[in-house]
Amino acid sequence: MNIISNRITISFLILLLPCIAVASESTPAVHHDLNVELNPDESSLVVKDAITFPEAVTSIEFMLHGGLRLESLTNSAVLTKLGRIRGPVPVDAYRVRFSSPSHSFKVRYAGRIHHPLQSPSGRPGDRRRSTPGDISKQGVFLGAASYWYPVIADRLVVFRMKSRLPAGWTAVSQGKTLQGSDGWVETNPQDEIYLIAAEFHRYLRKTEVAEAQVYLRTPDPNLADRYLRATEQYLQLYSRLIGPYPYSKFALVENFWESGYGMPSFTLLGPGVIRLPFILHSSYPHEILHNWWGNSVYVDYRTGNWSEGLTSYLADHLIREQQGKGAAYRRDTLQKYADYVAEENDFPLEQFRGRHGEASQAVGYGKTLMLLHMLRRQLGDRRFIEGLRLFYDENRFRTAGFDDLRLALEKAGGQDLSYLFRQWTSRTGAPRLELHAPGVEESSDGYRLTGQLRQVQPEPAFRIRVPIFIQLQGETELLQINLEMSDKQLPLDILLKKRPLRITVDPEFDLFRRPDPSEIPSSLGQLFGAEEMTLILPSAAPEKLRQAYQDLAATWSNGVSGVNRVWDNKLKHLPKDDAVWILGSENLFTDDFYQAAREQVNRPSRPGLELEGRDFSVDQFSFAMTARVPDRPEQAIALLSLHDAEAMPGLARKLPHYSKYSYTLFEGDRPTNVLKGQWQVTESALSIDLTEGESHRLIPIPDSKPLTDSLGSNPDS
Repeated sequence: MNIISNRITISFLILLLPCIAVASESTPAVHHDLNVELNPDESSLVVKDAITFPEAVTSIEFMLHGGLRLESLTNSAVLTKLGRIRGPVPVDAYRVRFSSPSHSFKVRYAGRIHHPLQSPSGRPGDRRRSTPGDISKQGVFLGAASYWYPVIADRLVVFRMKSRLPAGWTAVSQGKTLQGSDGWVETNPQDEIYLIAAEFHRYLRKTEVAEAQVYLRTPDPNLADRYLRATEQYLQLYSRLIGPYPYSKFALVENFWESGYGMPSFTLLGPGVIRLPFILHSSYPHEILHNWWGNSVYVDYRTGNWSEGLTSYLADHLIREQQGKGAAYRRDTLQKYADYVAEENDFPLEQFRGRHGEASQAVGYGKTLMLLHMLRRQLGDRRFIEGLRLFYDENRFRTAGFDDLRLALEKAGGQDLSYLFRQWTSRTGAPRLELHAPGVEESSDGYRLTGQLRQVQPEPAFRIRVPIFIQLQGETELLQINLEMSDKQLPLDILLKKRPLRITVDPEFDLFRRPDPSEIPSSLGQLFGAEEMTLILPSAAPEKLRQAYQDLAATWSNGVSGVNRVWDNKLKHLPKDDAVWILGSENLFTDDFYQAAREQVNRPSRPGLELEGRDFSVDQFSFAMTARVPDRPEQAIALLSLHDAEAMPGLARKLPHYSKYSYTLFEGDRPTNVLKGQWQVTESALSIDLTEGESHRLIPIPDSKPLTDSLGSNPDS
């Protein structure tokens, strides 16, 4: 092996880019033939890798984990060390030069990769854990971020991998298993190579689409069977909706920490996650669908990550739509944007790379989801589906951006969609609508409905297509019209044959916008997402509870600006602008909360609390309830009560995950959620009665049909 130098070159700067490959048709995949020996007891591995290029090269640069030492290299090659990159893992950059153009070289390396699990935020109480890569007795987790194999920038990869493991261990990767060995092969271009290993119990089922697999760390045939059946169900659904499944298997793999990762042809979920009953028909289909979006059509991150929003729309949203709750899902999506995104933390979709907090998720997932829903309404279900199929077919195993999605939908729909994509991917902000002075005039031809629709956001006007529903006297169905709006004001002048009784603007939340406060129920997210928040502590609470509330307030305010803490006996009235937490049923401001929430819940006579028609003892349950201040509908207020001081750590950690709910109830010291819900919205500033108080039966607005209804019984329909 040649002596390694330490020259830093200009081309080395290119290697500072993220390790995920951004490749195109002009950069064919590199082939890795890997032989891997794992020693979990020592957190080490030994690898032989034969690397083959589709074209002859005179030199190549790659990156490798700094804990791995190069032991040998093809004799005809000269190796130069370019330098070290400091980051989540230490990475060494190398250049290999060949004496004459070559299609391949071989390398052998060995060493340790051991990065223990850490909280990404580093905050006390944050139990989320992750690692860029680890080899340990608990299991093995290696991907491109581990730099466990020579990572070549801007290159997709194909591979063949054999592994030597401790007795009883099994390795999992993308692709299909090698016959007669503990190995894997993948011939479709990939953006990275994964190696997962542990003492797994494997379960298999053949399906018409691909083999369903489950890898559990402890034997559980019943749990495995539920996942095998769900895998078959969703592989069939998405194959019919989008196109052929791109892999030969899909596997559920149990991780050694709580995670929710989607890899090509498998998902890596935590032991607690996979045992939650709702995961089978929420997060699990989301991860399966990623094999179409993100794990076969790859994301061009330079132009924005479209994959998460598209996957959410065709998994999470579609499932709720099939349950008749699509409008409620879209309302929650808009509510999360309103709760967590302000001018200072908003950004255009073309800058979204991945989730790193509530605000980035509300934009990257939620705004993209709503863009797709608006495109679907613009094109119609069948043409929308045709466009998605075309996008998949033309870009499978290539990188693609928002422009590629636009071109496919334009081709399928026969429409120019450039303004829609330009507006929603390159602009920040969202429209906020106001219905001004609607009225009815009777004429010889019927009735004239007048008024004005306004965009009242501070940003310039958006070009939008606003759905309007009108209830007419004597009709059993609502009249729906769509109004094109491109200015801040749009005069309404609608001629009708029958008398209009009510006008409602966008009641199904089909448009990406900031909803009026009257349209959405109060929620915990409105408090957690507030710029300024005041926590009012109960001076009269028993000592242990008083200390628990102090600890909770300290946990929530740690490292967060804009959080104020104050004792109730130091205040004369509630703050007028901040979101307010009233801590403790003994709080002097408890009556203020129940006055604000009088339409949702009665002031209980201790120790009882009534929710959803059931009585609960506040001495046995902890709860959090929200309301809006009557004269200030944009101000959120909440009452939080602990039944026992021991419940505080768990409640402080769990409540932020219930952000969309108006009320939650917990039992025990762990604590365990036993009830959650949203207050019913009965009045909306965007739904106006035109009869001046006359009594009439409201016609309910039906939820739109699910996208899958357009498939019919014919898979090719």
